[in-house]
Parts: sequence; C-alpha cells; structure tokens
Amino acid sequence: MQSRTLNYVVTIFSVIFILSSCTSDYIVPEPPAVPVPPDSNENIISYSGAIQPIFTQKCETCHGVGKTPPTLTAGRSYQSLMSMPGMVDTANPGNSTLYKRMATGGSMASYCSKADADSVYKWIRQGAKNN
Repeated sequence: MQSRTLNYVVTIFSVIFILSSCTSDYIVPEPPAVPVPPDSNENIISYSGAIQPIFTQKCETCHGVGKTPPTLTAGRSYQSLMSMPGMVDTANPGNSTLYKRMATGGSMASYCSKADADSVYKWIRQGAKNN
C-alpha cells in the first residue's frame, strides 16, 4: 500500500516538475538604437516603385483581399497599412510593426530578405509617403 502511494506521489511531483519547466520565448527584434534622419543625398524610396512590388511578390498570397490583415494588394495596401495603429511609425521607424515583422527574427522574416526590410525601414524613415 505504501509503495503504491509513494509511486503516486512521485508521479504527481514529476508531472508538476516537467510542466513547470516548460517555457517559450518570443524573440522580438531590436529596432535600430537611434532613428537616423534621412540624408539629403539618400535615394528616395518610392512606395509604388520599391515597396508595393515587395508586397505583390512576397506578401499578397496571404495578405490579399479578404485574407489576413493588412491587405497588401496594389491599390489597397497603403491605406490598409496606415489604418492599422502602430503598423507604420514615422517618428520611430524601428518601432513600426511592419518593419519589426519583416526584420531578422520577425514573424515574416522568412518570407522576405534583409534588403526588403531595409527598404521598408528607409521608406518609413523618409516619411512613409504614398509616392
């Protein structure tokens, strides 16, 4: 009888120990330390010429009309991004949800390149214009 009780107590404590040792970490990419203002000699990033093509090629499959927000199809993406709070933060581009998701370690990083994320960062830093 004592052996059975002892086995029961050991099993309970083992289960509690195993379950309490489980953790999960969410990796949040670090935004650039200090937002750097655009250089007057820097190439201007065009939304229609540089940013929308990234969305069309790499994002539209999952972020199309009626799919997972934001809608990133041509003609709708700019308004969709700007209507979502925190998605684009021109005061602190590195804090923009769009950039953080695309940057290394972000949830969408496997779908786009570092160059894509860098272009989005520059576009936001330049004022996120619909140009």
